[in-house]
Amino acid sequence: MLMSLRNRIGAMVLVASVSCGVCVAQAFQHPGVLVSGPQLDFVKAQVKAKAEPFYSEYRKAAASEYGSLNYQLKGPPSSGVIECGSYSRPDNGCHAEDDDASAAYLQSVLWYISGDHRYADNAMRIVNAYSHRLSAYTNSNAPLQAAWSGEMWPRSAEILRYSNAGWKPEDVAAFTKMLQVVILPLVQNGSGSNGNWELSMIEAMMNIAVFTDDHALLKRAEDMWLERIPAYFYNSALDGPHPRPMPRKNKNESWYGTTDLNSSVDGISQETCRDLGHTGFAIAATMNAAETAHIQGGTLFETEEKRLVPALEFHARLYLHKDPVPSLVCGGRLKPGKGYTFAIGYNEYHNRLGVPMPETKSWLDHLQQESEPVDTHMMVFEPLTHGADAGKQ
Repeated sequence: MLMSLRNRIGAMVLVASVSCGVCVAQAFQHPGVLVSGPQLDFVKAQVKAKAEPFYSEYRKAAASEYGSLNYQLKGPPSSGVIECGSYSRPDNGCHAEDDDASAAYLQSVLWYISGDHRYADNAMRIVNAYSHRLSAYTNSNAPLQAAWSGEMWPRSAEILRYSNAGWKPEDVAAFTKMLQVVILPLVQNGSGSNGNWELSMIEAMMNIAVFTDDHALLKRAEDMWLERIPAYFYNSALDGPHPRPMPRKNKNESWYGTTDLNSSVDGISQETCRDLGHTGFAIAATMNAAETAHIQGGTLFETEEKRLVPALEFHARLYLHKDPVPSLVCGGRLKPGKGYTFAIGYNEYHNRLGVPMPETKSWLDHLQQESEPVDTHMMVFEPLTHGADAGKQ
């Protein structure tokens, strides 16, 4: 495939950076976690004009539990400690935090679009409750819960901080401390567990880096993403008949019986034969992190296009149940699960870069029938925020 325009521009920028000797790092773009200022302005204009599908998605979001002006805060526990065990046993504040973080983000988006300050007040109330009270995560799933939290909280915080919402400096400071002291230590070294863990950790690191203007942390997150993606998504032309070895591998991490592969399964992931749910989490974190990097001037999407476009198309076809599962794929048997964050990947590769993605489009059309497109770990009304790209209008 010919190098895309953005790839060529990125290459020229790289050459210029190398030739300049010691250069000043590019300033961070704010808001710049998952959604940018220009993208939010674009969505706001579309909703104001009652353009579809944005207007319908906006009304759907405002009518949802997470967009309700009467949303009731669910956590954190009075102890300040969120305890999360395997398979949510125990669950002391884990799902409550997932819901609260999703509500804070969606209410922040609704505030930006509508200008109704009640949404901003709700979002700040939720964020501040955790910023001032959350002190630790514990039990076996503590690193994963911290990763999910690092994925979600900075999204709302970026919008609140850079939209004249009135978020007080002392509350911003408390939130920053929560990110750096409570969440970051649990995610910054990655994970030897299944790839969805580390990909969520990478996104969390990236989000924290943007909120705290930490260039070194952003670079570390991008480097880990570039290391993990080739070991998570298979491409026959790049890998040969066997998947790449996994970084930080432990004895419990595997390809679930997948060994010999070929071009017919390009895009299959390390966890596809585990189940499609965890695979969906990993795809979500992958696309989210790449989107935030894109906002900050990065080219992760372009760098791994040969893996990620087939990954989206391959899994969209599995989610749609179009054909019998080939015997080469998990022995022809798959455990079900939902698909996540395909809107962000489709917006990048199809809407921005012009790559044909018919299977992903079919999956997105199918998802339009869902009344509330939310998985509280990471997916919150993406057809509203990423249904089209501001730069292509």
